[in-house]
Amino acid sequence: MKKLNLLSLTLSCALGFASCSDNVTPAKENQLTTANSKSNTSKVAAAPWVKQFEDTFDVGSNLSQWTKEQRADYNSWYCDYSSSVPTTQWRDGKQCLEIKTTKLSTYKYQSGFITSNYQYKPENNTEYMLSANIKLVAMDGGTYKSFKDTYGAWPAFWSVQGNGWPTKGEIDIMEGYSFAPGSSRFTSNIFYGTSVGANLLGNSAERNYPANFNVDGNNGWHLYESFWKMKDNVVTVTIKVDNVTVATYTNSSVSNLNLNNFGQHSVIFNVNVGSKDSNFIDPNKLNLFTTVMMWVDDVTVYKRPI
Repeated sequence: MKKLNLLSLTLSCALGFASCSDNVTPAKENQLTTANSKSNTSKVAAAPWVKQFEDTFDVGSNLSQWTKEQRADYNSWYCDYSSSVPTTQWRDGKQCLEIKTTKLSTYKYQSGFITSNYQYKPENNTEYMLSANIKLVAMDGGTYKSFKDTYGAWPAFWSVQGNGWPTKGEIDIMEGYSFAPGSSRFTSNIFYGTSVGANLLGNSAERNYPANFNVDGNNGWHLYESFWKMKDNVVTVTIKVDNVTVATYTNSSVSNLNLNNFGQHSVIFNVNVGSKDSNFIDPNKLNLFTTVMMWVDDVTVYKRPI
């Protein structure tokens, strides 16, 4: 979830750790709720995969498997997280986790940040698959807008060991950045260091999603996955979107990376707004309309021997 220039990154990290070809125009809520289609985002995890963790975010759930943050974002001057923001809602005919942004003032937004109590990492000769079906959408009053039409939204799906960041690593599966009009960028990334608060990788592990990834495709729903394995003590992390590989990381992929030193990771969903780096996200251009929302239909972790 870190995407600042190296100077800003070092300052902020001292505080802590912090797709598809079909163009679909967002519709009214009554139209969206009848769609109820995942298409190519359906998960298949047959034997020898064994489920380790799951949340289907049933409406009325108290999100007891998660910790909801109440604090300022470490990477932005403009976003505060409230524990009241992550809720479960019916969206697109699905029961979803919803994280919604709210503009509090010209330069201040309220949003949500949720961390799983469950943690995991691969033992030798095992592989973990972390998957989530996610939709990003904005609203202008009662009208749905594309995420790409906003400016300054920064949603993320990632895993991390927060204690002693980044010494136990961070894996960013999806980070989205909106730069209106009609523009967005999606990446994966990895962070690591040997001293608390000092990321040795900069953004050298950042990998852009394929150029043909369309956040509005498939009615906005996409399957984001991280495959984290250790085979004969060699660690590999593979990131996929809609079953297409975005990036594959090994220790030789990036200078100073040591995946073997990664610790147990929690799963995180959050929506940040703005940045501490005004050259990256200009605070004077922030525009999320009425709100930007992240909807998460489900999240699962499977494990298998390899």
